[in-house]
Amino acid sequence: MKIPKQKFLFISMILLLLVGLMSGCNTNKANQGSDTEAKDGKINLRIAWWGSQDRHDKTQAAIKLFEEKNPDIKVTAEFTGWDGYWEKLATAAAGKNLPDVIQMDYARMVEYVDRDLLLDLAPYVDSGVINLDDVGDSYINGGYYNDKLVAVNIGTNSPAIAYDPAMFEEAGVDPSALDPGYTWEDYIDISKKLKEGLGDNKYGIGGVYTGLLYFNYYLRQHGKQLYNEDGTGLGYDDDQLAIDYYTYWNNLLEDGIAAPPKITTTIKGLEDELIVQEKAPTIWFHSNQVVALQESAGRDLKLALFPTLPGGEEGLYLKPGQFFSVSTQAKQPEAAAKWIDFVTNDLEANEILAAERGVPISSKVRDHLKPLLGHAAQAMFEYIELVEKHSSDLYPPEPVGAGEITALIDRITEELNYGRITPEEAAKKFRAEATTILAKNK
Repeated sequence: MKIPKQKFLFISMILLLLVGLMSGCNTNKANQGSDTEAKDGKINLRIAWWGSQDRHDKTQAAIKLFEEKNPDIKVTAEFTGWDGYWEKLATAAAGKNLPDVIQMDYARMVEYVDRDLLLDLAPYVDSGVINLDDVGDSYINGGYYNDKLVAVNIGTNSPAIAYDPAMFEEAGVDPSALDPGYTWEDYIDISKKLKEGLGDNKYGIGGVYTGLLYFNYYLRQHGKQLYNEDGTGLGYDDDQLAIDYYTYWNNLLEDGIAAPPKITTTIKGLEDELIVQEKAPTIWFHSNQVVALQESAGRDLKLALFPTLPGGEEGLYLKPGQFFSVSTQAKQPEAAAKWIDFVTNDLEANEILAAERGVPISSKVRDHLKPLLGHAAQAMFEYIELVEKHSSDLYPPEPVGAGEITALIDRITEELNYGRITPEEAAKKFRAEATTILAKNK
C-alpha cells in the first residue's frame, strides 16, 4: 500500500526525533561516566577542601606529585574558602554527587555520619592501602565514631597562646612568666604588668576569650564537658562555672587590660590581629595558625600553654585540625584511600604541604619534616610535643546543633562585651537557649 506523501513526511520527522532523543541519552551516559573516568581513560578522583590561597597552592602541588606517582589517576580539585564550603557539600550530598574525598571538620563529623555520608576506612587500613603504622593513638582517635574510622587526621593542633617576646621585654615582663604551671590569677597579674609597661593605645591581652573553645577548656579543668554524652543537653549543671568564667574576662575588659570590642571588631583576619600590629603581646588561637600569624607579623613569636587551675584537671588536648574523609557517594573509594595514605606518609608530599594544616600524624614524617621548616613551624611542632605532656583525652565529637551553639555563645559574648547583660544573665541565657537547641537530638 502506498503511503501518502504528507504521512510519510510526518513519520520521517518522528523517526528523526527519536534518533535525536536516543543520542541525547547516550550523551548523558557519557557525561555521567566522566565523573569516574577521565577522557584519557584514567580514574577521575574528586578531592574537596577549604582553606586559604596558600593551602590551595600547596595542595595542588601535592596533587601533581600524587598523579606522577599514580599515573592511572587524574585528580579533579574542588576547593573554596570556609564560607560556602559546607553549603556546597550539602547541595552535592542532596544530589548524590559528593566528591570522593572530603576535607572534614571535627564539629561537622557527627552530622555527616548520622546522614550516612562517611565511609568506614577501617577496611582500607586492614588491607594496607592506608598505612597507620607510624601513627600514635592520640593522633588518630579523633576520627573514630561509633567504632568506625570515618576520618583520618591530616594535621594535629591544639589551643595555644601566641606571645611576642620582644613586647614582653619592652614592657619589662619576663617571658618565662608563661612557662607551664602559671595559673589563671597569674595570667591576670602578667596581663596587668604588660598593659602598664606598654602604655597608651596598647593592651595586655588581644581580646576577650569567652567563645566555646575557651569555655570548654575551663569546664574540662573542672572535670566537666560542654555537652552531655548523648549530645542532648549541656554537660555541666552548675551555672556558677559559666558566671565565674564570664566574670573573669569581663573584669579584664572593664579594667582596660583586654582590648575592647570597638577595637577587636575591626579585626578581619590573622593579618589584622593586634599582636601583628604590636598593639597587644598575646593572642589565644589554634597552634597551626602560628605560621601564618608569624608571616603576617614579620617577627618571631612563641607559643605557651593556657593557664592551669590549681588542683584541677588538664584541659588541653590534641585536636585534629582537619580530616580527610571518603564519602559514601564516592565513585573511586580505593583511589580516595590511596590519597589519604599519600598525604599521611609520603615524605615528598609533606615537604610540599609543609605542615600548613597542622603537625603531621606520622612520626616518620614529623622527624623528616621538622628540621626542614622555619622557626614558626618548628615552634608548632615543639608545642604539640609539650601539649602531649599536659593534656587529657579529646572531648567527644560535637553533636548535631553545635554550629547553632557556637553562634549562640558568640551573640551572648557580644552582648556581654558591650555591657548589655551581666555575667549572671549571660550564663542563664546560654543555658536556656542551648538546652532548646540540643533537645532536638532526643
